[in-house]
Amino acid sequence: MNQENKENAKGHQTQINDSGTANIVDNTSTTNQSAQGTGNNLSINNSKYDQRQANIAGIVDTAHSGSNIQFNQYINQPPREPIKPANKIPHQGTSHFVGRDNELALIHEKFTEQNHTVAISAVAGMGGVGKTELAVKYAREHINDYPGGTCWFSVRSSNIATEILTFAKNDLRLEIPQKDIQEQPLTLQQQIDWCWRNWQPPDGVVLIVFDDVTDLENFADYLPKNNRFHVLITTRLREIDANIEEISLDVLSPEEALRLFTNIVGEKKVNKEAEIVKEICKWLGYLPLGIELVGRYITKKPPHFTLARMLEQLKQQRLEQEGINPQQKTLSTAQLGVKAAFELSWLELNEQTQKFAALLSLFAAEIFAWDWVESITQSLNWDEDDVNKAIEELYQRHLVNSLEESDIFYYKIHTLIRDFLQDKLTVLPEIDEFKRAFVGTFIEIAQTIPDSPILEEINSVKNTIPHLAEVAEKLIDTVSNEDLIWAFLGNARFYDGQGLYTLASPWYEQCVSVVKSRLGENHPGYMELKKMSTTNNNNNKSRTI
Repeated sequence: MNQENKENAKGHQTQINDSGTANIVDNTSTTNQSAQGTGNNLSINNSKYDQRQANIAGIVDTAHSGSNIQFNQYINQPPREPIKPANKIPHQGTSHFVGRDNELALIHEKFTEQNHTVAISAVAGMGGVGKTELAVKYAREHINDYPGGTCWFSVRSSNIATEILTFAKNDLRLEIPQKDIQEQPLTLQQQIDWCWRNWQPPDGVVLIVFDDVTDLENFADYLPKNNRFHVLITTRLREIDANIEEISLDVLSPEEALRLFTNIVGEKKVNKEAEIVKEICKWLGYLPLGIELVGRYITKKPPHFTLARMLEQLKQQRLEQEGINPQQKTLSTAQLGVKAAFELSWLELNEQTQKFAALLSLFAAEIFAWDWVESITQSLNWDEDDVNKAIEELYQRHLVNSLEESDIFYYKIHTLIRDFLQDKLTVLPEIDEFKRAFVGTFIEIAQTIPDSPILEEINSVKNTIPHLAEVAEKLIDTVSNEDLIWAFLGNARFYDGQGLYTLASPWYEQCVSVVKSRLGENHPGYMELKKMSTTNNNNNKSRTI
């Protein structure tokens, strides 16, 4: 017995036979596609209708009841090729990781209990407790539990929606649509939903890590809503969402702190002054970052340097800092400890290395390449040997970290250390000179981004995008009138050239607004920028699913 439903979509007819096969016939074309339905599950076999519908060869979340088929708000486009599992964990993880066994077990337990989103949050919103390191440890230890892949997104200095769409476009090779079947523009959230629906690995669950989430606006709405994904979040924020399981990460236990200190400094030195070591760990509030800084500081000292002397210096440094800034007394023991540890390390640096460290704080809180550092320091006419010695010392003292991505080594500064370094930068007389050199390097990079970048060009500049955003949002007063548009146009082109018009629009609009405010509507480039912004908006409305 054949049944027909002629009202499910304009210009289409659905025929369902006794075997449960649904034929979706396009009345405007001679082609069709068939689907196999069992109960409420319906899968569409790939085939074409007319050319206009070539981009919508699939249906998701359809419901099949008797002879009725209901279409979702917009139609899903399956990938042209099977998506290969991607294992992207840029962080190597510390070689001195200790403890956290209970937290590691709890994360996995939460995931196995059908909780698909778990957040590692810090007690009292404190930095330096090891949230990222715990996430790295979990991801690397359980990589075989996620045959669908493990993907890491650093989102402190970038928008989570931007990260998802860019990854879907460049790594998954998905063509993200702009409109639905009713010719209505898709919202950013609908595009994100589309990406999650079409990210279909051939086998197994995917682990998604969102590292250092700082903005909760629309955050939960952008998360995947099916069980193909486990989402691990690190954040200083609390009570993110009622549907997100939180694991509060406190400082280390006294025993774990002692183990970490011993791993860095060595058993021989620790055994000589065991009680002093316990007091140092307590004085640092058992904060991993503070212990790392102090441990690295000690390893740079000659053999006769005692741990008792170390403790004395830490106490003295805290008193001096409280004298300079009485408000510091409101900080926690751990925060005061890491601040004092940083100050001691800072005082050990020579003047040139201090300036170099402060300069690095201009980078966004994301990875940065050594080539960019060299470009900036060359424009400042700094000696190459001095620069190389400076980065070596900062690395040895744990003031910068290195990580690998796509066989390239990058550097990154812990957000707490970056905050301390930015405080140092503000009092340097060379601050404006540093800013000009930093801005100049990234304006030059922005000018190299073509209107229609190919994949190789996209990959070569993708890690500059957060730093270009830093120029546009934090350092725009340093940008000259001549280069003003490039502070925005680089990012706009990066997204526009990939067809990510929704992400490009804010950069075009911000560019028009700033040019108008600084240079006026009569500036020759103003109308051209408005035209570019309008073109982008039209493109944003033109691509249909």
